[in-house]
Amino acid sequence: MKQLFVIIFATLVLPLTTQAQNVIVGDKTPDMHVRKWLMDTEPSEAEYSCLLFFHSRSHLCQQALTSLKRHISNYGDRLNLTIITKEAYEQAGVALTEHLKERIGVAFDDNGKTFRYFGVKFIPFCVITHKKRVVWCGNGALLNDETMSKIITTK
Repeated sequence: MKQLFVIIFATLVLPLTTQAQNVIVGDKTPDMHVRKWLMDTEPSEAEYSCLLFFHSRSHLCQQALTSLKRHISNYGDRLNLTIITKEAYEQAGVALTEHLKERIGVAFDDNGKTFRYFGVKFIPFCVITHKKRVVWCGNGALLNDETMSKIITTK
């Protein structure tokens, strides 16, 4: 009887736990569908790109952004950052303008398509790409210096 209960429980719970995010390290990066760039400014080209799925009112997203901005400064022209939000331009634009820099841009998602294509189910969610391939994904606030160094120096 216990085994039957465990099997039924696993059958019900397992599909829920396996749908965390769609992107997998090594996969080709899904297309981005941007409705508008904040102040029509895209980040400058870089060897590695960091995509941060974001909401301006989330404290966790703010922590991730702070951490990622530090990495952007440390790696110079090798790394850029695109902050992607589903918020309206009018709502988030003012709050996010302070983060615009040469290597940091803010993209407003087109009806949630980019979130959907990347399978984003929670925020903050960060994807680092190299040559249009996913090399790392997870919570950007947890991306420490050692891991970032391994990502940037390993090809």
